[in-house]
Amino acid sequence: MVFSGITPTEQELIDYYSGYPVHAQVSPITLKRYDALIDGFERYRRTNRVIDVGCGAGNFLQRAALRGWEVHGTEYGRIPIETCRSKGIHVIEGPLDPTRYAESSFDVVTSFEVIEHLVDPSAELERMNRILRPGGLLYVTTPNYRCVGHLLAGKRWTVVNYPEHLNHFTPRTLSRLLRAKGYQPLRMLTTGIDLMRVRVKPSDDRSNRGAIDNQQEALRNRLEGSAWLRLVKRIVDGTLNLLSIGDHMKAWAERPKAPAWTGET
Repeated sequence: MVFSGITPTEQELIDYYSGYPVHAQVSPITLKRYDALIDGFERYRRTNRVIDVGCGAGNFLQRAALRGWEVHGTEYGRIPIETCRSKGIHVIEGPLDPTRYAESSFDVVTSFEVIEHLVDPSAELERMNRILRPGGLLYVTTPNYRCVGHLLAGKRWTVVNYPEHLNHFTPRTLSRLLRAKGYQPLRMLTTGIDLMRVRVKPSDDRSNRGAIDNQQEALRNRLEGSAWLRLVKRIVDGTLNLLSIGDHMKAWAERPKAPAWTGET
């Protein structure tokens, strides 16, 4: 497990995140990935409720709402809160507080690129467990510390960025933490190489970062528009996942169901 040796103060975090960008617009390719993910959630639909912890501008939840899910979120900051509420999303400002929801009331809990930001991700997973129903699904994404992008970028790898990212996971450490917090890991994927994180330097200004981001999006469109390139991408992603060295780590885990009562004493 790799983590920051310094714990930021609350004021440090407020100052840092006050200027944090809000991505109100999202790529059509990302929306397509969201739809595929939501397809996989159908088998868990019982209460019809999903919550996204750290939901940003609510882009994922908006897609889930279109599929009939009752959507909830948590987030910080006036702009993302207002953006979510304008989309009809039930969002609470601040950290996840299980007492604000009925226990075991959600079919699915999601968290996209959030746990690396937290001072105590272990406690956060416990809170998520309290609101997830037995048999429900937790879906978490986070950068993979043991990835190709880190190897290529070396010390310039922007994922290591205090006070933004405080905890850095590998497939092994994330799986061990999930088990320790009462989850049963189902699936772990490590795919892709994030050119943004490889090419951007910590000293780069927003204009340069934006140019690289546009180049990466153009590459995604090229890959999506060619059957041949999609095949190449599947082969590359399969290899990265086999070796557990893809930049993007995605984990599916269930909260185990309570044992059935047999009537025996």
